Amino acid sequence: MTVIKFCLLISETILGFVLINLIQLPFRKVNKRILLFFLFILKFGLALLLRYLLVGINFNLFWQNEFLFAAIYLVLVSDIFVDIILFAVSLFKKETNKKLRMIVSLIFTVLFATYNIVNMQIIMPKYHTIIDSKLKHEYKIVFFSDLHYGKVQTKGTVDKALEEIKELKPDMLLLGGDITDEFTTKEEMEYIYKKIGSLNIPTYYVYGNHDQQESGQKRLGYQMYSEEDLKNTIEKNGISILCENYVEINDDLILIGRDYPNKAHNRKDTKDLLPLPSDRYLLCIDHSPYKNDDILELNADLQLSGHSHAGQLFPLQLIYRIMGLNVYGDYYIGDTHLYVSSGIAGWGYPLRSEAHCYYEVFNLKP
Repeated sequence: MTVIKFCLLISETILGFVLINLIQLPFRKVNKRILLFFLFILKFGLALLLRYLLVGINFNLFWQNEFLFAAIYLVLVSDIFVDIILFAVSLFKKETNKKLRMIVSLIFTVLFATYNIVNMQIIMPKYHTIIDSKLKHEYKIVFFSDLHYGKVQTKGTVDKALEEIKELKPDMLLLGGDITDEFTTKEEMEYIYKKIGSLNIPTYYVYGNHDQQESGQKRLGYQMYSEEDLKNTIEKNGISILCENYVEINDDLILIGRDYPNKAHNRKDTKDLLPLPSDRYLLCIDHSPYKNDDILELNADLQLSGHSHAGQLFPLQLIYRIMGLNVYGDYYIGDTHLYVSSGIAGWGYPLRSEAHCYYEVFNLKP
């Protein structure tokens, strides 16, 4: 995220605040509870719709005015919190000062926007210890996904996190896809894989749904680099691509890489990868955490996934959980321990109100 983009987001958040409050002014003057209740429901529905449209639809209007709609989302969510607080206050006090309401709403907007922006720029480690009788050796493994390099975090934020990972001296680094996306320039793509390669850690990579910029062709109308450019750059920097294949690590660990499920021309049927030795610890990297049938069939001991960003923007994580999706944290599907990371960054917008940005440190022990 550049200084110019940061200033643009701030200015459009102010514009969104003025716009939302001007629209609501006539309703607030009437001050009828039933009317204000329907206004609250409308805002809540609009916030959910915006959250979905911002990341789920190839809609040019949103891509041409991306920060304005993100700013309106911030204002709406903040205003909803204020509505809830003031409703509680109104139970004891019949009338609230309209100027005070505006001030409180502005404070909430500033705080919520600040939290979203700052939360995206802080990357932390999360530690996990797994003990299994199939293991004969100890392994320290770092896993991260969903960096989406070039737009949502500053170069300094990413470089600092990669230096921290290097200092941990892991036995291997696993990249769970979407390290770049449709907004990443060719120069940025080349830089980030060169930077990762310079860590001098054995590194394995699987594709996500954004890396190859296929969705970018639809959203933006062009690719900034080709699939061949991406593949060559990754391999040139000593990073091994695990695309529907596996590699044996010592005599006790097998590392399996799956392609993103929607890429039918690469994703194999799970049965094509079988049989795998049942006496080895099977660790699968799959960008998508949602293919429960594949998880059951492969029967790996551990699967590491990303993709969901833990929802990224409130309240999408809750909605995913209600839908029964594997959105964030630990799950157990058959004999497989699935861990879904929140991601080391996010996508599209330099905002994160769901969970934090993590790289995952797994200590595997006999």
